[in-house]
Amino acid sequence: MITIGALFMQLFKQYAFESREKTMVTSARSIAAMASEVMGNSVGKTAGSSNPLRGFGGYLRSLDTITESKVWITDNKGNPAVISGRMQGQGMGQGRGFGYGARQGGPMGSGAGQGISTNAGPLPPEAERVIQDVLQGQESTSESFSSLYHEATITVGVPIFDHQHKVIGAVLLHTPVTGITSVLNKAVGILAVSLLVALLLAAALGVMYSILFTRPLKAMNRTALEITKGNYQARTGITRDDELGQLGNSLDLLARELGSTINQLFQEKGKLKDIISSISEGIIAFNINLEPVSVNFALADIMNRNDPYSLDDIDRDLQELEIKSKLVQVMKTKETLQILRTRSDKVLRFTISPIIDKHDTITGCVASVQDISENERLEQLRRDFVANVSHEFRTPLTVIRGYLEAMVDGTLDSRVDFQQTYQKMLQETHGLERLVKDLLELSQLQSGKISISQEVIHFPSLLEDTIKNLQTLADKKSIKLSYSIREEVPPFMGDYNRLRQLIIIFLDNAITHSPNNRGVYIETNVEDKNALILRIKDEGYGIAAEQLPHIWERFYKGDQSRNSKGTGLGLAIAKALIELLEGKIEIHSELNQGTRVTIKIPLQFLSSSMVE
Repeated sequence: MITIGALFMQLFKQYAFESREKTMVTSARSIAAMASEVMGNSVGKTAGSSNPLRGFGGYLRSLDTITESKVWITDNKGNPAVISGRMQGQGMGQGRGFGYGARQGGPMGSGAGQGISTNAGPLPPEAERVIQDVLQGQESTSESFSSLYHEATITVGVPIFDHQHKVIGAVLLHTPVTGITSVLNKAVGILAVSLLVALLLAAALGVMYSILFTRPLKAMNRTALEITKGNYQARTGITRDDELGQLGNSLDLLARELGSTINQLFQEKGKLKDIISSISEGIIAFNINLEPVSVNFALADIMNRNDPYSLDDIDRDLQELEIKSKLVQVMKTKETLQILRTRSDKVLRFTISPIIDKHDTITGCVASVQDISENERLEQLRRDFVANVSHEFRTPLTVIRGYLEAMVDGTLDSRVDFQQTYQKMLQETHGLERLVKDLLELSQLQSGKISISQEVIHFPSLLEDTIKNLQTLADKKSIKLSYSIREEVPPFMGDYNRLRQLIIIFLDNAITHSPNNRGVYIETNVEDKNALILRIKDEGYGIAAEQLPHIWERFYKGDQSRNSKGTGLGLAIAKALIELLEGKIEIHSELNQGTRVTIKIPLQFLSSSMVE
């Protein structure tokens, strides 16, 4: 507005001056035409005659008002002939002005009044510059400070031509710019007031609209900062219907949706963390620089480390196991890799897989660590079991086949030879039957498909019955079987056959692995009124300390029992029976010093009233 106002004032000033100059030029031309007629009629008069414009004076008195300017008329020499308006000049003795002879030295006259002056002397310097152009026959204008009128004026000069179109004089109009500038000053004042009012109004509107705009923007900024801090419940509170209101509503919707999404992500992260924590395998996550960044709890136990398992310890352990080079290989090939490593007494299987984003870019990798020591042990047991079963079946089958081939070939002549062959084949068949029976028994016990039957058991009677069944075997080796009951064992609920089978296994082993003329002792008592304690002690060959951990394995036979006819499944079956009865067993043995077996079985003893 200031720029437009300044431009407008400049244009207005220029227009005012140009308009004024045109008006003055028009007036000067009219005056010049009239002066030309007057001055033309005076041509030929003598030099001593009076002023040729003397009769023109009455008209000139009103030129000030008509032209709103000071009128000067000069001769063809540039000397002023007539000057209108109130001023000091050379008088004519008529008492209508103050006169002086500036260069002619004429007498001073006195008088005061409105009128004209004639022969007022030379022009002031600022008019002389205009008159020079006018006397050349050209119209001229000038804007300068007048020393005569003591103010800035506009001077317009128009030549006076005679009938031969010769310059015989000049008309000069002088107008003070005060009248024009006063209008301009009023316009400037009006413009300044208008600008001030407009600026005040604009400032008020600016403040109001800035508040209207900045308040919701500040609210949205605060909400955005709260969202960045994790406060997804923050809202802008903007209820406007304009674009800012729409933006605020969008930001509120963003916060609400983002909060819901973050909650879902945290829930999924918690579920994933729980799942990973519950996995029995160790999990290690690596970043793009192959640095471990996350592990689960199972890894520390698998790696024989205390919890918490620090990332530095993990990095060192992986360096020792030469896993880092495999990680590099997986990152390059983008293929899953499985490797086996041995740490302490464990066999560890590492499964390393790359982590690939949707742009097919590797962002890291993850390794699962599985302790397969037990699997390896079970696999070895399976292989040993198959080998042992094959061996146990091969021997009797080879014997039976040999006898059958002899019978087919006719190498047996007498009935006695046939009878002995049949007898040996029958013994081997019984051995195979016993082996198959023991295998089926062990398989059923270990599968957990056998249930415990409940019946009332009188333990002394069970023990006597068991000893009687084994007495024949003991008598063959002159082994004395004896038992003692420290305290009376009350009747209890249990499985008669399973308990009898358990006692027979240990008594049979004691008799089988004892020299002749030795003894086997059985002792029972009740502990804490809820458990039956059974101790079996022999004076046999004993078991070496290094063999004790293996006596429960299937088909295992110690050095002293290599040549026995047993299947090697008895103690494995006994172990399964004890577990089925939820009991415990301890074995103490020394070579050539005998073996002591202690069995503890929890029982539900019955009162006398319940037995009746």
